[in-house]
Amino acid sequence: MALYLYLYDCQHARRTNARRVAFTKELYGYFYSWKTKSGIRQKRKPGLLEECPGAEAVADSAILVPSEYRSIFDILFKMYEDILKLRIYEVVQEL
Repeated sequence: MALYLYLYDCQHARRTNARRVAFTKELYGYFYSWKTKSGIRQKRKPGLLEECPGAEAVADSAILVPSEYRSIFDILFKMYEDILKLRIYEVVQEL
């Protein structure tokens, strides 16, 4: 199975905080809550890393993605290309 290493940097995004937060939420997931008559309810929305088995964050701003999920990650990174610097490498051999 081929793996791809995504290295990204949100340095430009520090000026546009809302876009950076939206990107991070889509990638890693988040909890949201709402009030009900019986109290506060909470639910987790999974991120792309949780929805794609085998994909994992290997370091800050580095993600390892199996080839079958590469197109999904490409779409996400394309949506936020205005705030990200991205490099993608194919992992040929793991030592």
